[in-house]
Amino acid sequence: MKTRTLASIMILVLAVLIIAGSCATGKKAYVAQEDEELYGTWVNKEYNDWHYHAKHVINADGTIFLYPTDNSPRLIEEDKYIITDKWHDSEGNIWYKAIITYQVQKSIEKTTPTYVLAKISNSGNILETVKSGVDYPTELSPDALQYKYEILYRQE
Repeated sequence: MKTRTLASIMILVLAVLIIAGSCATGKKAYVAQEDEELYGTWVNKEYNDWHYHAKHVINADGTIFLYPTDNSPRLIEEDKYIITDKWHDSEGNIWYKAIITYQVQKSIEKTTPTYVLAKISNSGNILETVKSGVDYPTELSPDALQYKYEILYRQE
């Protein structure tokens, strides 16, 4: 009888600690707005002959359309994203964290997440991103070898 009572108490205490810990450390999820600065068409003509996508169309519905060149009408990839965080720094730049889900071999069941750290310049015209398949990048630098860096410019 004592063993069963002690086990029940331990389970109850453990459950309370888990719930309290998740509430204390949990951050409220960011809810994207209909007019995020991130939305729109971003291009980099220097990527036209590279392995990067030269044109990104980021939509409010959570899709990204990728094109091989800055003026190509041919869509080569459609991915999904979720904005998980947004903030402004002291210089007026806008920062985002997001998760992009790429489709693997056009299969909805097989997807791989990519973690993105993005910065839109205080002018609103330059988008820099770094991507990682492991966790959110900790720095935004073209020289960081562990992340894929891209720079794009707003297309009006």
